[in-house]
Amino acid sequence: MRFVRELAEPWGLLLAATSAGAAWAVQLPVVAAIGVGVTVLAARAGVAAATRAKPTAEPEERALPDVEPGSAEADWLRRAEAAADGFESISGALDTGPLAERVTDMEPVVRETVDTLRRLAGRASATGKALARVDLGAVSAEKTRLTKDLKTADDDIRGDLLQSLEAVQAQEDVHTRLSSARRKLLAQLRSGALGLDGLVARAAELSAATGDSLLDTTTIGELSEQLEGIRRGVVETEEATRRSLS
Repeated sequence: MRFVRELAEPWGLLLAATSAGAAWAVQLPVVAAIGVGVTVLAARAGVAAATRAKPTAEPEERALPDVEPGSAEADWLRRAEAAADGFESISGALDTGPLAERVTDMEPVVRETVDTLRRLAGRASATGKALARVDLGAVSAEKTRLTKDLKTADDDIRGDLLQSLEAVQAQEDVHTRLSSARRKLLAQLRSGALGLDGLVARAAELSAATGDSLLDTTTIGELSEQLEGIRRGVVETEEATRRSLS
């Protein structure tokens, strides 16, 4: 309870003791002096409890956009998740050695890459839903009519027609940006999923070697380089689409 905590504050206790001492110094009875101190302490605690700022609540983490079931992005995400599971399975089956150590070190990066792909898939679904709200056919037809009307419009309505044309053009521009972003997102989802598939295949191939002695450091290091290329690609796409849609 905040009031009880304030009673135990050192500064409050010091203030109460000082007040009680002052009361005793002016020859009040001891009991009365103690009562003064208690009253001061209680008053100070009450005021502090009422006025002390409440702790700021932690901001809630923004929920990720849902991935539309049955969509292209959902299919590519499912494939990437399956690849990550396959990579983890290979890691668990490897005998102790340089390859096993490298693959184990790569597991968190694989999962991080899949997490980024999941965000991209959610954004692709959100972009698709936004696209569906813009009837490009109707927008294009309205733009054509307004452009035609402007050619013969009187001065008193030209301003209104121009404003309407700007509004229609803005809708067309939004559709263009959304379409471009969705194409980029889907392309990266496909690239990331297929890249992880290839990574798993390469790891399986290396694990089939008769012994770690057949694997040199350069060959094992190629796995990490391959994964880093995939990770960097999905991160760059996430940043680029965030900027284009902000």
